[in-house]
Amino acid sequence: MSELQHENLRLTDFMDVQTLQEIQDSFAAVANVKAIITDADGNRLTQPAPTREFLKRQQTLAAAEENTSAADGPTREGREYSAPIIVGGKRLGTIRMLPNGSLPGVEDTKLAQLAEKLGIDPKKTRTLIGQLVRSRNTRPAAIQFLFLLANAIARLCFQEYQLRQRINELTVVYNLTMLLAEARDLPKVLQRTVEIVSEVMGTKAASIRLIDQEHDELVIKAGYNLSEKYLAKGPVRLSLADIDKVALGEQGYEYVRNLATDSRTQYPEESKREGIVSMLSAGMRYKGQAVGVLRVYTAEEQTFSPLQIDLLKAVAAQAAAAIENARLIADAAEAEAIEKQITMAADVQQRMIPQQMPDVPGLDVAAVYVPAYTLGGDFYDFIELPDDNLGMVIADVSGKGVPASLIMASCRAALRAQVDNVYYLYEVMRRLNTMLVRDTKETEFVTLFYGVYNAASRRFTYCNAGHAPPMVLRDGNIIELASDNMVLGVNADEPYKQSLLELKPGDTLLIYTDGVTDAMNFQQEPFGKHRLLEAFRKGGATAEVVAQNVLWELRKFVGISKRTDDVTMIVARVT
Repeated sequence: MSELQHENLRLTDFMDVQTLQEIQDSFAAVANVKAIITDADGNRLTQPAPTREFLKRQQTLAAAEENTSAADGPTREGREYSAPIIVGGKRLGTIRMLPNGSLPGVEDTKLAQLAEKLGIDPKKTRTLIGQLVRSRNTRPAAIQFLFLLANAIARLCFQEYQLRQRINELTVVYNLTMLLAEARDLPKVLQRTVEIVSEVMGTKAASIRLIDQEHDELVIKAGYNLSEKYLAKGPVRLSLADIDKVALGEQGYEYVRNLATDSRTQYPEESKREGIVSMLSAGMRYKGQAVGVLRVYTAEEQTFSPLQIDLLKAVAAQAAAAIENARLIADAAEAEAIEKQITMAADVQQRMIPQQMPDVPGLDVAAVYVPAYTLGGDFYDFIELPDDNLGMVIADVSGKGVPASLIMASCRAALRAQVDNVYYLYEVMRRLNTMLVRDTKETEFVTLFYGVYNAASRRFTYCNAGHAPPMVLRDGNIIELASDNMVLGVNADEPYKQSLLELKPGDTLLIYTDGVTDAMNFQQEPFGKHRLLEAFRKGGATAEVVAQNVLWELRKFVGISKRTDDVTMIVARVT
């Protein structure tokens, strides 16, 4: 035999003390010796004196050898003694003993096979058989030994039966695990699960209910051999489901002997009409979170063995994992679909951003747009107007992501619609403000700067609605285009004013969003206005060089820190 790997194994793990005592007493009686069985450390497992039951059977067999035997032992027909082999109340066979007047020849091969099966030394077995057939005085002991052999065979058969049952149950768990792990159509898999569980456990019906916290309900998701009328009996309230609360607790299961009489049952009359009596409910939990319950029902009152309970708990755990995995897969598919839509929206938004710089006499223009997310809330635009006029727009929508991008698109469209028909910038701003107050929430607003440059006069007319003041670099000095106008989208009656600045050759205009000054480094320090001024003062030969210098200084400062806001700039250099 191969060496056992477990250090804590004991003899009683394989055979109970009662069986060991019977083997010892039978052996002692047959061999006419005293015997004792100990464990590996020499501790007694049996008593040296035969048990009272053994002595009683011995006396009964000796007194009634010619007539009958003990009621619970071997029976006699003529000279033949027989002991039934009974497993689980069912007779599987019989072992028979017929005395012989003379010592027969014993075949060594058959003796060795018998000894190997029973774990007995072949030589001692041969001696024992000789003594049994020679001495009539050992007849009661032989009959007792016959009884012991029958019981030993029955126990071995029962152990084999249990082993096969466990193998079948483990096979079911494995198959269900594979089925659930590869689940694509979860409802069908859950339905197949309740069918298999009911079949393996020999129950009348089974069901799976999942928790709906929002509606305080255990919702039926799969049922086997349960009528539509029973399944539609009414909601199973989680707050009232005391049975299932226990199943979802530390114990992991709950047993109900009779659903019709148990006070915790929510629908006892319906259970009675359905013909279901006992119920075993196993909690379905995934990473500590309650998911639902797996139930099996019987047609009659029935108790469940620990192995059956463990089987149902194991299947419930696998089903819970499959349900959560299916939810994750569904969420991932939904997220992927949303991401695809967002990517398409971002592509549309990118097309709203000018793809090339405008060609205006005496003006060199450049721009930078770096969104923090797929969809941005910043935008800039160039609007070519009659008579060599160029409109320049930059805006920052409150918030991030999809809502901000939608407001941005709406604001851009409304602005372009207004500038085609309205000459005054303050009136354009007023109409934009009215639209945004009407169409946005109280917490949503837009800061926007709109300026128009006239190439012939170099006059720059602008209106600033709460936006960061643009800067003009002139001979090393900074001029800020400040304004006290309110942001757009807050007060429908807010008046707006426009301003005018005469630009000169060599002037450089910088219009930017707060994503530039608010950008943080790894130490959570903002880039700030003073750093922006220093970067802007460095100037450059072209508008593009100025814009890229500012962006480079910003990126050096931010480093590996994650951006949280869009960065947008327009640089216009008068030549």
